[in-house]
Amino acid sequence: MIAEAIDALITLSWALLAWIMLLAAVGVAAVYAVVVAVAAPVNAAREALSGALAASGALNALREQPERYRPPQRPAWAAA
Repeated sequence: MIAEAIDALITLSWALLAWIMLLAAVGVAAVYAVVVAVAAPVNAAREALSGALAASGALNALREQPERYRPPQRPAWAAA
C-alpha cells in the first residue's frame, strides 16, 4: 500500500512537471509573439524617423550654403 502511494506520488510529480514545462513553453511563445508584434512597427517608425531627420539635415545644409550644391555652369564660350 505504501509502495502504491509512492508510485502515485512519483506519477503525479511527473505529470505536474510536464504541465509546468508545457505552460512555460506556451508562455515563452506568447512573449516572443508580443515582442515580434511590437518590434516590427517600432523598427519601421525608427527607420522613418531616421530618414526624415536625414532629409531635414540635408535641407538645412542646402539652405545654409546653396552655392555649394549648385552644379557648375559652363562658360559662355563653351556653349554649342
